[in-house]
Amino acid sequence: MKPFHGILFDTDKAGDIAGLVCPPYDVIENTDPYYERAPFNAIRLELPRDLPTIDRYHVAKNTMDEWLSKGVLAADGHESIYTYEQEFTIDGSTFFRKGFIALHKLDKERILTHEQTRKKAKADREQLIGTLGTYTSFIFGLYDDKERTIDNAIENAPKELLFDFTDEQSIKSRFYRIADSASIDKVKALLDKKYIYIADGHHRLDVSYRLNVTHAPFYLTNMYDEGIVILPYHRMAAFEQKRPLAELIGALEPFMAVEKRPFENSESLQGALSSVARSDKAAFAFFAKEDPQHIYVAVEKAPLPIYSTDGLHEVLKKLKVNVIHSGIIRDIMKIKDEEISFTHDHHFAVDSVRSGTADAAFFLPPTTVDEVRAIAENGLDMPAKSTFFYPKILTGLVFYKYA
Repeated sequence: MKPFHGILFDTDKAGDIAGLVCPPYDVIENTDPYYERAPFNAIRLELPRDLPTIDRYHVAKNTMDEWLSKGVLAADGHESIYTYEQEFTIDGSTFFRKGFIALHKLDKERILTHEQTRKKAKADREQLIGTLGTYTSFIFGLYDDKERTIDNAIENAPKELLFDFTDEQSIKSRFYRIADSASIDKVKALLDKKYIYIADGHHRLDVSYRLNVTHAPFYLTNMYDEGIVILPYHRMAAFEQKRPLAELIGALEPFMAVEKRPFENSESLQGALSSVARSDKAAFAFFAKEDPQHIYVAVEKAPLPIYSTDGLHEVLKKLKVNVIHSGIIRDIMKIKDEEISFTHDHHFAVDSVRSGTADAAFFLPPTTVDEVRAIAENGLDMPAKSTFFYPKILTGLVFYKYA
């Protein structure tokens, strides 16, 4: 680990930081609100747009060069690490996640992944990062610190508050600089003994290896921090051919106990989600266009065929998202991958079924940090869309210019 001279917005010239930040590229469906929000919003670097005679990557480079020349962006005069605190609420409960941003040496023996990368996204990020010579958003990593030794070193370090604001999702963000070399050295000595488990940013990590950078910027947090929240990715199915609800339930019944519950309001949905999350056995809920008055909760009652699959690692047989996605939805219910789409928003999934854009929604339990760790340590991959670490790390708080 090592500190770096971050590239920071000068808010006296650029405006309020809340108008300058945006989510990372992979969760933005519509860039218009961010382009309209402020002339210096980081969306112009994170998700640039083509011009008639210039491709988007060189548009971003021209934008960054202009902002640097005008002093809208400027290099931090201090070689620093940056702490980032987020306070947020989910279903009435408030969480407080703390982490820090620093450079970390690329080392495949110590940086462990759990997800396969997609060629299109990887090519896009390689073009952007390589053209800019800059990381606009970072790799999200976890470390094991049950004793909170790193956390305590960070908390006890002298720090300077740079930004304090609330974003569009009502998430409170506080962003600090730590420039004290003794404190940084203490954190480095502790962190350099740890494995880093990738939570988010597998594409940026893969691109970093391809670009041959020695150190890449990471947002790092303790995997046992009380503010770690992993939301489930739910599945929505739009069938190529009509599938009666009775047929889907009939396929499940040899293996799953299926409970039919009245679907009266959001509390009905929350109750089903809570049942699924609490279950020790493989469990999920589903909601079908054919019966909008009910929600169904399915819980394993007999050994599933996936458990006897030859050559399948035992860790994958215990991974609930794999058992449900691959072993039940795909293999038992015979729903094709091309019929499935994903969302972490359970209300959106319900609305999609009710509006007719989806025929059914399947609500999965959240993946746990221990499951992420087990997959990573065994060199395995989870199914697509298995984890949604919430909240995302905002783009625009600091940039790392490596070239």
